[in-house]
Amino acid sequence: MAFFEKAVALVSKNLDRIAQIGVMAMVLLAVTNILMRTFWKAIMGTYDYIEFIGAILVSFAVAYCALQKGNIQVDLVVARFPRRVQGIIGSITGVVSLGFFVIVVWQSLIFAGDMRQMGETSMTMLLPFYPYVYGLAFGIGLLCLVILIDLVKDVNKAVKG
Repeated sequence: MAFFEKAVALVSKNLDRIAQIGVMAMVLLAVTNILMRTFWKAIMGTYDYIEFIGAILVSFAVAYCALQKGNIQVDLVVARFPRRVQGIIGSITGVVSLGFFVIVVWQSLIFAGDMRQMGETSMTMLLPFYPYVYGLAFGIGLLCLVILIDLVKDVNKAVKG
């Protein structure tokens, strides 16, 4: 389990770094576009590029955020319960979260396949949508692995008390 946990952490951290580069790219593109528009002419497809980078950015950063416990948790009440009850509540939350995000990944993969078959592209630059939807599914799939690791820990906490 420790190897799996380290592997997921490593991949999550690297995807988060890609997301950080994406933020910088979005800012640089937006500022450059504004300056170019002011002095000459706008960069064609800026909206498309920022839209796609934003989608990947969020999906690549969410697993690392969950790994670092950067998400919102209702610990105020749960922290006062006994360790076993905390594990049970965490397990229930983990199962529901995992179920939800597995469905998101599954439907994203189906949606990307449909978009690929139909040849869906962006309006301005005619970029295909499906690679970005596959990227989104990959990022959320990694989030599922992080949730699974937390779920195993919560189940152990519930069983061992």
